[in-house]
Amino acid sequence: MFAQDNKQPSAKDAPGPKPSVKLYSIFALQRDKAFTGEFETSKSKYKFTFAPKSAQVENGKLRLTGTFSVGARKVENVVATLASIQGGLGTVPTAINERPLKSSSGLPLTEATDIRGFVGAMYFHLSPIKAAALGLTIDMSKVQLNARLFPTSETERELQVVFSDVASALYGATPNANAAAPHLAALNQIF
Repeated sequence: MFAQDNKQPSAKDAPGPKPSVKLYSIFALQRDKAFTGEFETSKSKYKFTFAPKSAQVENGKLRLTGTFSVGARKVENVVATLASIQGGLGTVPTAINERPLKSSSGLPLTEATDIRGFVGAMYFHLSPIKAAALGLTIDMSKVQLNARLFPTSETERELQVVFSDVASALYGATPNANAAAPHLAALNQIF
């Protein structure tokens, strides 16, 4: 027989979790040329924007450099390094769908695979952000930006195609930074 220790509080009386002092992950939607979203701390909700100003390839990975802002406060030269991608669902972007079909693997091409595939989400590791410059007290030294592409404008549709082409060149079966160069130039022209 087991004896219950009545000195310990029951689960219903136990204190709740302490608020996190570190921000780990934030979600954003692509809007125009930027990624916008909202995150919550123990004190409040904050709307943010990450606005890329340039794109380059370093060590075979896409890196976007831009401004991270919360309200009127901002931090310049924040680097977002692409860690992973997720394919898109739904209608294939017109610019991708109109490309000539070719199949070298012998497997059938579907509406959103191989050269018809496109990026639906991108996961970036952000460089450390000085939260005090944004008026925050939370630790933002290692934040992941989870960016969903759901284009609603011509600029957003164009960026989705270019991001898809960069991802195909850098993260495909045979990564090729040289093949990504014209797409990086297109990204930089848009930014």
